[in-house]
Amino acid sequence: MTRSHVSSRLLLVFLLFGFVIHNAIASERCESVATLERTEGQVRVTHAGQTFPQRNLTVPHDLCPGDHVQTVSNAQALIRHVGGEVVLAENSTLKVLAVDKLSLEQGVALFEIAKREGKSFVAQTPLIVIGVKGTRFLVNSNQQRDDVALFNGLVAVTQTDGDNMAYFRAKPISEMSFEEYRTYQQRAFSDYRDAINQAFNDYKKQTLAEFESFVNEIDLQPGRQLTIGATKTRTEAVDAQINPAFETLNKTLGSWLP
Repeated sequence: MTRSHVSSRLLLVFLLFGFVIHNAIASERCESVATLERTEGQVRVTHAGQTFPQRNLTVPHDLCPGDHVQTVSNAQALIRHVGGEVVLAENSTLKVLAVDKLSLEQGVALFEIAKREGKSFVAQTPLIVIGVKGTRFLVNSNQQRDDVALFNGLVAVTQTDGDNMAYFRAKPISEMSFEEYRTYQQRAFSDYRDAINQAFNDYKKQTLAEFESFVNEIDLQPGRQLTIGATKTRTEAVDAQINPAFETLNKTLGSWLP
């Protein structure tokens, strides 16, 4: 056997050994607290402490604290955890923080949280923290604003830094004048991409929101949507009826839930 053949075999053995060791280390790197159960399109996972994401994933795929799940255009992912399931929409990034805590860093996610006696679940964005006790809700987070749409159950929303928010409530249609209602209708958006990316100040004007009080925590009721945005001087939250855009997303993403 020539020296080149021996070298090639040694290299192959070395690579196989390294692959086995890498997989063994990866499987023991932490205790899994969530699982990537289903994907469609290109979904990437960046493990805690790693720089580059894994692209060609085999599901189910274990997720540990510090792991990021990212979807690109026309992609979607289902994540199962101790509290229930999360469906991650396209162009979104979710970070696993703990067994009962997830962070939507950008994009849209639909949460289905099972009610557990004496236990709660926390979802958050860079701006807000959402305390959950058995519910279905949708979160949209982008540079313009954060939205929380509650379909059933109860959630409590606070700022990440714990400061008060200026609480506004949208004027009910029954209380609008004819001119206000006509303006409201003209400002309505039919395309959900425009609706969920609309700048916060424009959204506040569209809903004809009226200031009520400064609050530290907001208990959102089913069928309502809380939209949060930061102005130069304060953080403001508008409580309004759920936008049809989020109703559509609830149906679309909800089709992936068990």
